[in-house]
Amino acid sequence: MKNSILALSIASLLGGRLAAAPDAPASTSTTHLDEVVVTASPFQRSAADSAQPVSVLAGKNLKLKLGPTLGDTLQGEPGVAGSGFTAGASRPIIRGLDNNRIRVLNNGVEVFDVSNLSPDHAPSVNPLISQSVEVVRGTATILYGSGAIGGVVNVVDNRIPVEIPVTRFSGELDSRFNSADLERSGAGSFNLALTKNIVLHLDGTILRTDDVAIPGFALDSRMRKMLSPEQRARGNRFGGDPHGIVPNTRIFTRDFGVGLSFVNERGFIGASFSQLLSEYGVPDDPEVDDPVVPPDPVHLDVRKRQLNVRGGLKDPLPGFTNLDAKFVYTNYRHDEVDGTPQGDVIGSTFKTSGIDSRLELVHQPISIFEGSVGAQVFYKQLSVLGAGGAFLQPTRTTQVAGFIFEEVKLDPVRLQVGVRVEHQSTSINTDDPALTSLTSASQKNRDFTPVSAALGGIYDFAQDYALAITGSYSERAPTSEELFARGSHDATFQFLIGDPNLPKEKELGIDVSLRKKAGIVTGSLSAYYNRFSDFIDFNSTDAFENGLRVFNYTPKKADFYGGEALVDFHFLPRSVTVPAARGDAKSVRSIVAKDVGTDSAPNPHDLYLEIKGDYVHAKDRATGELLPRITPLRYSGALVYQGEKVGARMEVQRVNRQNRTAEFETETPGYTFLNASFSYTFGSGPVTYDLYLRGTNLTNQEARDHNSFLKEVLPLPGRSILVGLKASF
Repeated sequence: MKNSILALSIASLLGGRLAAAPDAPASTSTTHLDEVVVTASPFQRSAADSAQPVSVLAGKNLKLKLGPTLGDTLQGEPGVAGSGFTAGASRPIIRGLDNNRIRVLNNGVEVFDVSNLSPDHAPSVNPLISQSVEVVRGTATILYGSGAIGGVVNVVDNRIPVEIPVTRFSGELDSRFNSADLERSGAGSFNLALTKNIVLHLDGTILRTDDVAIPGFALDSRMRKMLSPEQRARGNRFGGDPHGIVPNTRIFTRDFGVGLSFVNERGFIGASFSQLLSEYGVPDDPEVDDPVVPPDPVHLDVRKRQLNVRGGLKDPLPGFTNLDAKFVYTNYRHDEVDGTPQGDVIGSTFKTSGIDSRLELVHQPISIFEGSVGAQVFYKQLSVLGAGGAFLQPTRTTQVAGFIFEEVKLDPVRLQVGVRVEHQSTSINTDDPALTSLTSASQKNRDFTPVSAALGGIYDFAQDYALAITGSYSERAPTSEELFARGSHDATFQFLIGDPNLPKEKELGIDVSLRKKAGIVTGSLSAYYNRFSDFIDFNSTDAFENGLRVFNYTPKKADFYGGEALVDFHFLPRSVTVPAARGDAKSVRSIVAKDVGTDSAPNPHDLYLEIKGDYVHAKDRATGELLPRITPLRYSGALVYQGEKVGARMEVQRVNRQNRTAEFETETPGYTFLNASFSYTFGSGPVTYDLYLRGTNLTNQEARDHNSFLKEVLPLPGRSILVGLKASF
C-alpha cells in the first residue's frame, strides 16, 4: 500500500507538468501554493525556500486543528505524531524521534520545562494563543542546538509586539467546546498602542475538560484478563474496569501574559512576563497495582513563570543588515500528587530553572553569499526529588555555542550551508551510588563539544518545480537525566537508570524533497535516511526495582528511514479571467463565463483533493531489532473546499496496524477515522467572526495510539464534535 501511494504521488507531481497544455493561459489553468513565512529562519522566508522540509500551521487551519496540547495540535501532520501519554500531556514526535531529539521553542527560544524528560509531562507552551506553529523536519542542530537533532517545533505568539498595530486597539477572543471531554476553553489576546512607538500586549487563556469519553472499555483485552475480582468490582471508578470513560484524565489550565514594546522604523525592543498553571491526571495502569488495595490516582500540578526580552535592529553595525537578540529566564516546577484517602500527598517534585540567550546578525550580501552568524548561551538547573520518585539529584548544564549559516545563489541552484560548534558541561551535586548511576566520584562532571554541519541545495529544475537535498552531520551531548538518573518514577510506572559513561550521539542524514508550487497538482514528497552512532535509547528490561520495570539509557547503532507525502489535486483554477464589461471577480458568472476578457484576478474559490501519508522504520543496526514506539504507516484522503467565507473538509484517515515491535512491546491494531470540519467567516461592523466546527472519529471507532506508553489503558477519544467562535477586531 505504501508503495502504491508513493507511486501515485510521484506520478501526480510530475504528471501535472506533462498534462498541462503548453498553450494554456496561466491565468486560467494554474493553482499556486500560498507562501507562508517561516519566522525561525534567519531570513524569514517561505517554507519553499528552505532546503529542509518545513511546514507551518496558521490562521483558520491552525484553529481547526488546535488541541489541548501541542502534540494533539500537530498530530496528523505529515511526519509528525504525538506521544499521547495522557489527555493533558502529548509532545510532538517527528519521524519517529522524540524527547531530547526534538526541540520545542517559543518564539525561537527554549520553553524550559521537563516535557523532554518523560512522556507524562506536557510542553509548557500554550497553542490556544499562538499565531502559528512551525515544524522543521530532520536535523536542525545548526541554528537551534544539539537538542534539535531530530527537528524543531516553534510556537509563535505576539506577547512581545514587533510592530505598531494598524488600529490603536486590536485583538481577538476565542471560545471552544468539545463533546468528547466537555472541553470549555477561552482565549483572549489584545494589543494597545499607548503612544506612537509603545505597544502594550495582554493575553490569557483558560481550558477545562472532564474525563475523556471513549467507545468501549479503557483497558485492552490483555489488561482486562489480568484484573482481579476486586478490580472488576470497581467498575468505572479509578483502578477498576472502566467503560465509556477513562477516569482521572481531566485537565484544568490557566495561562496569562503581558508584554510591552518600543517600536520605530529601525526596529524594536520589548519584554514580556507570563505564567502558566496546569493540572491534569494520569490514567491507572493495573499491571503495577495491588490486585486488592485500590490505587491512588496521580495528577500533575504545574507552575511556570517566564520573563522574555527580545530586540531587533536594522543596520546595527557596518556590514550587517539585521540584528536579532533574545533572552529568556524561566522558573518551572511541577508536583506529582498522589490522591490518598487521607488527602493529597506530593510524591515527587520536578524543578528546573535557567536562561537561554541568543544573538544573531545577518550580514550584507558578499558577492553571491548571504547569511548570518550567531552565538547562544544556555544554562539550566534540574532536579527530581521526593519520596515517591527521587530519580535525579540536582544537576547543572551549561552550553555555549557559535554558528554560521550561509546561502549561495547560483541560479537555478541555491546552496545552504551551516556549521555549529557547541560546548556543554553537565554536573551533579552528589556521587552517592544509591541516588545516582555513578560508580565513581570522577563521573560527577562531564564535558562535551558537539559539532554539527549541514549542506543543502534547492534546484529549480523547471517552472514551479524544485528538488531539495540536504546532507547533515550532527552530534548531541547526552542530557543530565541520561547520564545520572537513578530511581522510581511512579507516574510512568518506571525505574530509571542512566549511564554516566555515555558518549556523544552522532547522526549522518540525507533528506530529499520534490516540490511543486503551482499547477493542477501541487505538493511535496520527501524521503530521508538517518544513520545514528551511539543512539541513546530508553531501553526496557525484564528487571524490576521497587515494584517497577527497570528502564536503562543505553547507546545503540540505529537506522531511521522513511518518507512523507502531501499532494493536492485542484479542480478549480487559482486565477480567473474577468469579463471586461462587468469586472466583478467575485461573481459566479465571472468565474465560469467564457467571455473573453483582458484582466485576471485571484479565484476566491478552491476545491481540491488532498492526499497525504507518512512512513518511518527504525531498527538497531547491530542486532536488527526494531526500536519501540515507532509511528505506523498513516495515510488519508480529504475533499476540501475553501471560499472567501466558507470552508469545508471531509476526510478519511487510516492508521495501519503496527506489528513491527520491539522486545517487551505489544502490537497495536490499526483504525480508520472519518473526520469533517466546517468554517464560516462573517462580519459585523469592525468585528470579524470565524465560526468553526470539527468532527473527529465520527463513526466512533475504538483506537489506540502505538506511540503511547499507556496505549493499553488509554484509547483515543470516541466521536467528538468541537465548535468554536473567534472574534477579531
